[in-house]
Amino acid sequence: MRNTWLVTKQTYLATVLRRGFLIATLALPLGIAALIGFVVLVEKSETSSLPIGYVDQAGLLNEDLQAAEAETQARAFDDEETALAALRNDQLQAVFVLPAEYPDTLETDLYYLEEQPSQDAWQAFDDFVRANLVASLPTEVAQRLVEGPSVTVHDLTSGREFSEESIVNVILPFALSFLFIFATMMASGYSLTVVSDEKENRTMEIMLTSITPGQLIGGKTIGLLGATLTQLAIYGVAAVVGLRIAMPTVPELQHLVVPWGYLGAMALFFFPAYALAAALMIAIGSAAGEQQQGQQIAGFINLAFLVPMFALMLIIENSGHPIVTVLTLFPTTSFLTISLRWGIGAVPFWQMAVAWVLLVASVLAAVWLAARLFRVGMLRYGQPLGWKAIVAALRE
Repeated sequence: MRNTWLVTKQTYLATVLRRGFLIATLALPLGIAALIGFVVLVEKSETSSLPIGYVDQAGLLNEDLQAAEAETQARAFDDEETALAALRNDQLQAVFVLPAEYPDTLETDLYYLEEQPSQDAWQAFDDFVRANLVASLPTEVAQRLVEGPSVTVHDLTSGREFSEESIVNVILPFALSFLFIFATMMASGYSLTVVSDEKENRTMEIMLTSITPGQLIGGKTIGLLGATLTQLAIYGVAAVVGLRIAMPTVPELQHLVVPWGYLGAMALFFFPAYALAAALMIAIGSAAGEQQQGQQIAGFINLAFLVPMFALMLIIENSGHPIVTVLTLFPTTSFLTISLRWGIGAVPFWQMAVAWVLLVASVLAAVWLAARLFRVGMLRYGQPLGWKAIVAALRE
């Protein structure tokens, strides 16, 4: 056990201290933060602080009903000439003219100079008009009409609910799926190098005097998993900090409900799925003569994990299709398929249970395979294992 721990520690430190690992880990959250900051700056620069002018020929609007917290205020004018004069003097963003027949006719005139009014201005004036249209109704009815409908979809099979407030339940599975793809791509590169490095620098002979192939493979797999968890933890902290910063200014995030059930289920699948990818890559690194050879083979293994993305439309349109069920149960595709299905519907419990058992069994088999191939190919630098050698290693 001590030997496995030492290998785990060495692999973990060697991975997290790599320049490429540090750049990849920090670049994603910093890049997203920079992109969001750029978008906010552009939006702020395009947002005008000038009010909106309006001419109410229908006598419908009460200027006192506009929201005090609205970023863009509305100013009433008695006639078009006065309003347009204020517009030409850069005192207004735009001028709305409501005809005498409003709201029997919804046609209105909009005047502006060069740039259309900002999105905030459109929204503020729209809210102002809506508040006036429902002003004569009871308070509860008026508030309900202004807020609009709230639809909740109930899935009778799983008991889950989908609503506008729980939109994160739809977005998060897709985000986590792409994060898993990113993690497995990183794992394939690191897993190939953790074996080939020792073979190339000729330290393998020394290591084998004090450790078994199984301990070495197990330690390296756990070390890589720990490095990935560190990476995911950094992403998680960055996401939480970003949400905390955005919540005061984004109303949709203020009612955010964290889907702990989904996160717990995906954690049960993520760790063995990642371990399976790492073990398979280590097995390839052990069998391949050189690192470049291993990278060519690793590309096909990566495709085995990405198949659900090619079947995305089928998963969305018919998540109960037999092909989708097969992808749910197959070890290399189970994580992505279940994650994508979770966002749009229900995944039967029996499928998740069988898929998890098959996935864990595949991890154990992959670690065993990697240890066998490593024991045979550990001293063969530049000499790949042929099929006969691989079969012989499995029979021993």
